[in-house]
Amino acid sequence: MPQEMSERVVPVAATSLARIGLAFARLLDRFAERRRTRLYLLVIAEVLIAAASTVGAVAIVFSGEFWRWPRAALFGIVLVALGHLLVGWLSGAVRTRWRFVGIHDALVILRACVISGVLAAIVLAAIGMHLTAARLVAAYLLLYLSLAGGLRLLARSFHEWGRRAQKCASSERRRAVVIGGGLAGATLIKTLLASPRQLIDPVAIVDDSPGNRGKLLHGVPIVGRLDELAVIAQSFAADELLIAIPSATAEQMRRIVDLCLKTRRPFRIAPDPEGAGLRSSPLRVIQFDDLLGRPAVKLNLAQMRAELSGARIVVTGAAGSIGSELVRQLVKLQPAHLFLVDRNENDMYYLAGDLAAKDAGVPYTVQIEDIRSADRMRRFMQQVQPTHVFHAAAFKHVPLMELHPLSAVENNILGTWSVLEAAGAARARKFVLISTDKAVEPSSVMGATKRFAEMLVSEFTANGPMAGVIVRFGNVLGSNGSVVPLFQRQIAAGGPVTVTSFEATRYFMTVPEAAQLVLQASSLEETTGKIAILDMGTPVRIAELAERLVTLSGLRPGVDIEIAETGLRPGEKLHESLWWGSEKAEPSSHPTIQLAPAKAVPAAAGGSALELIPEVFMLVDREDRVGLRTMLERTTGLRSENGGQGPAQGAGVVYEAHLLSPVPRNRPSREREVPARFVPTG
Repeated sequence: MPQEMSERVVPVAATSLARIGLAFARLLDRFAERRRTRLYLLVIAEVLIAAASTVGAVAIVFSGEFWRWPRAALFGIVLVALGHLLVGWLSGAVRTRWRFVGIHDALVILRACVISGVLAAIVLAAIGMHLTAARLVAAYLLLYLSLAGGLRLLARSFHEWGRRAQKCASSERRRAVVIGGGLAGATLIKTLLASPRQLIDPVAIVDDSPGNRGKLLHGVPIVGRLDELAVIAQSFAADELLIAIPSATAEQMRRIVDLCLKTRRPFRIAPDPEGAGLRSSPLRVIQFDDLLGRPAVKLNLAQMRAELSGARIVVTGAAGSIGSELVRQLVKLQPAHLFLVDRNENDMYYLAGDLAAKDAGVPYTVQIEDIRSADRMRRFMQQVQPTHVFHAAAFKHVPLMELHPLSAVENNILGTWSVLEAAGAARARKFVLISTDKAVEPSSVMGATKRFAEMLVSEFTANGPMAGVIVRFGNVLGSNGSVVPLFQRQIAAGGPVTVTSFEATRYFMTVPEAAQLVLQASSLEETTGKIAILDMGTPVRIAELAERLVTLSGLRPGVDIEIAETGLRPGEKLHESLWWGSEKAEPSSHPTIQLAPAKAVPAAAGGSALELIPEVFMLVDREDRVGLRTMLERTTGLRSENGGQGPAQGAGVVYEAHLLSPVPRNRPSREREVPARFVPTG
């Protein structure tokens, strides 16, 4: 046959075989979709497998001369087959879905074979075939396992091949190199091969383990080390790279990202197989929090459920970043009722819609309320009778609060007092305050107000029936007002990306991690009356964060996108701390939570935090900015590190405007809002 003709014949033959195979795969799928038809076919197939195994076993033991087979052998092996079918039906081995067969199904079939084999040996011995019982049973079971397992695998292979062939007929698949040859890489490849909708064809694997080179994972070869990624991606004509190393440290992940960038190909990260699967958590673009290298939080779920399951929980600031994530995490612990409090109607609307879309399964009430209104908070708490209150509502923007100290004090101090007093009056069991590292040796009005709130909660709950827990942590990536969204907007606009100082550092953690650890801290017995300090890892330079975000965008820092230093703003520090120099942090029963005693108001401040509340009300009513700052300085140690201005020193006061609407005044005077025990005597 001429060469040209042979080249034409081979593709035609291959295409014809592919069409026949695809038609057969569709036929199998059609039968599998009909329950009765599938059941009849399974029974018939099992009977045929048992019959073939029976004939084969007798032929092996008594040779192939059928006319010399003893009748007892035929009778016995028929009993073995019938007994096996009965055991298989009762154990579920016969009813397994062939096109989804896996290790579990193989173990079920093996278990049925062992049980039926023991019973068969007993039956054969009872009818006088004890000399050949073992050989007959062994031959039968080996044949049955081979036929049953092989046919099931063949059916699954046809099903998966048919799906892929049908999908690929109309769509072009992307060739991918997988980074990581461990469990995550194997799970990713298996899922991609079984999921044609992903339209990804894994063609090679890179892995630094020297013993893995040359091996196969689900038919995909491990071809080299990570350092060879650029050459491998070029050799295999890869369209993209998939990172599947969930255990990578921050340093390892940064190295991987740098090597991926050198290939000039898009890259994504695969989900952790021990967390959400690929179908529920798809491949995604790598983000900065992946480069933090923080290990997954290990939670004591039993302890958290014991504390919060069946509880009536109020979350203030529920529409904010931390508050909304607290709500999402609390839903998983099955509280009796969630009460979501916030005055931000837009974000509250989106949160309620998110809970409804995900079918939270927990009753919840949305309350549009202002925590500064003590009367309303008191009435609300009396109505809902909470067992737990998570107070996340606060103003958090440092430079903005320097310009608006009245609003900061009214919201962060008087708002906290309002919620705290209302929760105590409603006899809540536990009050949890969300604090910040900016409360440590505060250099800003915001930090000072949060420090005052810490002391307020500590004093209020010290000797009363309501337990108090203060949870302190640093910056949260992706939260409202985080630098990450700001940097991303600046990158999208072409730069420059602005940082306050090239030397400034901050602690970072992710929103889910922070919320989970808040709930964990609230469930520890030893945190009552203490400040629970979350392990934030190593501080990160803000400039490095900006550089990494520029790099992840496929651009070059300092070349494509300028990174500019603007100088520290009023109230900002160069470096943050998680505890005071005089605080002695001690370990708790949880490895990522430390404990510190709650510091009291200095004796020279003129009273405790609770005793100073009337003075705070008075200063706010008078709009006495100088008096408020003086009060914060003597009670919290507020000091200006970087030119933070007192209220009388310039632009902060001149241009200050009330960004917030005034608190509804349904009382003739402020004094009526202060309970008798807070009114100064004499």
